[in-house]
Amino acid sequence: MGRKITFEEFRRIIAEELDVDESQVVPEASFVEDLLADSIRLVEMMLRLEEMGITIPVDVAWEVRTVGDAYRFYAEQVGGRTGP
Repeated sequence: MGRKITFEEFRRIIAEELDVDESQVVPEASFVEDLLADSIRLVEMMLRLEEMGITIPVDVAWEVRTVGDAYRFYAEQVGGRTGP
């Protein structure tokens, strides 16, 4: 994995992939309920994150419900927090 990315960078990626305003991408936002992501968008987002070296295994992905869940998982994998 490359350098650690901040929450701001992470939220920018999510906003681009889900085609939502960055202001909607907050830690408590649900991917499905708040950001209206369907399964195809979620897979595309996961692929984009993987391209950046952020891998969320399938068994864990089912437990990731919010933006904060996803970022916390990422931060734990890189050994520290760099945001929410």
